[in-house]
Amino acid sequence: MSSETTPASGFAGLRHWRHDAPAGLQVALLWMPFSLGVALASGAPAIAGLISAIVAGLLYPLLGGSHVTVSGPAAALAPVLLWGMLLLGHGDLALGYPLVLVAIVLTGVLQLLLSALRAGQYAAMLPATVVEAMLAAIGIMIIVRQVPALLGAPSVPAKSVLESLAHLPLQLAQAQWLVAAVGIVSLGLMFGLRRQLGGLWRWLPAAIVVAGFGVLASSLLGFDAKLRIAMPEHVLDGIHFPAFAHFLSSPDLWLTMALVVFTFTMIDGVESVASVKAVDKLDPWRRKSDANKTLRAMGVCNLTSGMIGGLTVIPNAVPSRANIDAGARTLWSNLYSGLFLLLFALVLPDVLRLIPLAAIAGILIYIGWRLCEPALFARMLAIGRDRFVVFVGTVLAILLTDLLLGMFIGVAIELALLVYLLMPSLRLVLTGRMDWGTSSRLLWTNFTSMFRSPVIKHRSEEHAGQTVHVLTLGSLVGFNLLPLEKALARLPQNDGVRLRFTESARIIDHTAAEFLQHFEEEAAAHGRPFSVDGVEHFHAFSAHPLAARMQETHIAQQIAQRDERAQQMAALAQRLGLAFAPQVASIINRHDFVYLRRGDQREISNLMHGAWAGGQIRVFDYSHTSAPDYHVPHRHTLMMYELPASVTQPDFVLTPGHYLERYLVNLSEHSDIASAPGYRLYVPPGQVPPDIPLAVRDALERMGPLYIEIRRGVVLAFCPQRALEDAQHTEMLAALATALAERPAAA
Repeated sequence: MSSETTPASGFAGLRHWRHDAPAGLQVALLWMPFSLGVALASGAPAIAGLISAIVAGLLYPLLGGSHVTVSGPAAALAPVLLWGMLLLGHGDLALGYPLVLVAIVLTGVLQLLLSALRAGQYAAMLPATVVEAMLAAIGIMIIVRQVPALLGAPSVPAKSVLESLAHLPLQLAQAQWLVAAVGIVSLGLMFGLRRQLGGLWRWLPAAIVVAGFGVLASSLLGFDAKLRIAMPEHVLDGIHFPAFAHFLSSPDLWLTMALVVFTFTMIDGVESVASVKAVDKLDPWRRKSDANKTLRAMGVCNLTSGMIGGLTVIPNAVPSRANIDAGARTLWSNLYSGLFLLLFALVLPDVLRLIPLAAIAGILIYIGWRLCEPALFARMLAIGRDRFVVFVGTVLAILLTDLLLGMFIGVAIELALLVYLLMPSLRLVLTGRMDWGTSSRLLWTNFTSMFRSPVIKHRSEEHAGQTVHVLTLGSLVGFNLLPLEKALARLPQNDGVRLRFTESARIIDHTAAEFLQHFEEEAAAHGRPFSVDGVEHFHAFSAHPLAARMQETHIAQQIAQRDERAQQMAALAQRLGLAFAPQVASIINRHDFVYLRRGDQREISNLMHGAWAGGQIRVFDYSHTSAPDYHVPHRHTLMMYELPASVTQPDFVLTPGHYLERYLVNLSEHSDIASAPGYRLYVPPGQVPPDIPLAVRDALERMGPLYIEIRRGVVLAFCPQRALEDAQHTEMLAALATALAERPAAA
């Protein structure tokens, strides 16, 4: 990978076509079966999914708002679209589809209005747990509704999951087991190909492999047309226009249409903000998207898509991850994706008609599973029991009612839980230590503080020539985060920030904790001083670094019992003469390591640290997540070693094979390394490639494939092919630090 600066946005980004065009092709291969499946799950004609993906690809790069995000139809919106069609069509999908197109057009108009009012920022105020619960509920809906198609049984459109479950026994009785075999194999392929493979498989999305298998199986087994995707002879035949005349002449539909448009706009906005934030964390150049520009772009795309028969369009994390992994540099990869999709639709309609519905159902069930798999429930419980209550309550509310009402119930559960936590103990009133009036006033004060600006005071201080802005804060929750975010945005980017929680601050909830962590990460990435005072007085609801916290001095802090892994690491730390801390904590990438830029929810635990061979060492268990598997942690044991001042090592990154090549930007690549066959060496632009230190070569022979990065005199090393290291390999990592401290840079 040649060295280069951050890719330019806008038309200047067209010069990166050598990177963006191949990435667009890979995204198009993913979009092809994916968009068809989303349309079918929505109750719309299959071609509608392709139309919306093509429209988004052609228009999004012209409108801007993000950098490597891919937009198009989303599986998360399929149940909402189906609900809208059934509601507007009074149970008739054929009647509801043209009316939903009206709703999509009006949604686009409303999004344009909201973007003009700069309302995109308000979508982030929705509690993070409610958003994740919404996606999990949607995943369950997708699975339940696609089981009949997977088994070759007829599908019965239903507004709710309960109605779908009621129809399921009768549908399963009509299953066709030959078709079911194709569907089950397709589902198995989606799970089997979820791991990153080498060779040609590295460039083929699992969904296109499944679609290809489906075409082959359908051809050999002679499936009837009703078991396959229905596609028009020509793309233009698939264009449908919104039924404006029907809508305007039916006043009884106006209130229902308003409800559908409001629901589309809300779900679209929330999912868009969540997806864009997730993709920004994957961007190798760490560029930030503009929420309002993205909202405007989605408004134009939705208006255009709805006018010609397409579905709703939003930024999508799954194809965006594929886009980044394929080497995309700019938003123009969307354009190439749209052009390739248009080409496929024009020349391959006969092939598309051979894809069986069972194969598409396998793809959709896999997507649904990733949205609601048990790991997500486990992560919520790990963050705190309060999060688990809100999460499960919201999921059940959505499944038992509908998406919009269920989300409002989820927000109500969040509010009720916060009110309960902030409510003075009834014991104080009953025992006469507090009267009812004082209790009521205190409860009202605590409740209203959740909606007032948390910034009590702002002053500036000078420390060693550096201006530091000190913001004194009260309670901080998701509902009052926006004023703090605006206050921080107004500060000069190079000035330091110190947040100080007062004694009057009662609570920091999960959404606020997540915001503080992300702000600290951004500050570290830009070398900006940042600190938070007063958090040590809060009681965390769990050991998770993003757990909610309350300031209650009478609660005793309890030390969690160490698990077996912690006991092993503690024994090793004692043997090596290092301090040990088992607690889970967030990691801040202060040395700007490339590896630590990736993903989200970056946490360390079982930390061994202390003086080592003249320097400072830290060995710890590290975990992170990345889209689209944003709740599935990837774990490794990492060694970070700050070299002694007397020892110099040049900056470089040594990777086994193509590991992380898409993230190693702004570095010069050297693949022909005689002293380390099979490895690639990356160095800063203009730097002469150094000889691989002998200590590193010895470690490669003893420990197997290693990722080693040296930046500004600090070493990061771990084995990508192994998860958590045993005691023997952990000691080997420490031995590598010793060898680097004792030996010269080249041997």
